[in-house]
Amino acid sequence: MQEKSEKYYKAVLEHKQVSRRGLFRGLLGGVKKTHHAAVLEPFTRKVARPPQAVDETLLAKLCDGCGECEKACPQQVISMIDGKPELHLDCNYCTDCGECQKACPTKALSNNVASTGMIPVFSGACRRVLHGYCDMCAEECPKQAIDLNEKRPAVIKESCTGCGQCRSSCPMGAISFELTAIQPIPVQG
Repeated sequence: MQEKSEKYYKAVLEHKQVSRRGLFRGLLGGVKKTHHAAVLEPFTRKVARPPQAVDETLLAKLCDGCGECEKACPQQVISMIDGKPELHLDCNYCTDCGECQKACPTKALSNNVASTGMIPVFSGACRRVLHGYCDMCAEECPKQAIDLNEKRPAVIKESCTGCGQCRSSCPMGAISFELTAIQPIPVQG
């Protein structure tokens, strides 16, 4: 078996011609591996982006600023700022419907990412902090990412997508957002 293996490698090394298929398979295989490795690195956004937006470096290269994602958003929470999509959750929230991703012709919105890059922060104006009651943010959270075991609500970071539904539901306006690191999701394919 060892001898057969040596003969095989010797023949491969002496072979001078490469088929077009072999060349492209080799090149694209390397690109595919590099792309998947790059996509799966944790990253932090500069500003809030639609939940499917790729990391900032790749977004700068892929997004051509066409605005199709903004037009497709039924919640009207995407705005094009300096030619890139930004998420504004002051008056509404992201339902993660995926319409922006479907409309994106350049694949700058990917199904490897499921977070806006923001996480809610609860201020001292929170009813639960002030009076010990209120669970509206936790009730409205579609991912059950708000823990009410403490006096102050706590965010379960692994579950939170930063959609903003908690903020929209807060009658006190006690929720703001801060940027956080995102761990991309491996996609089979």
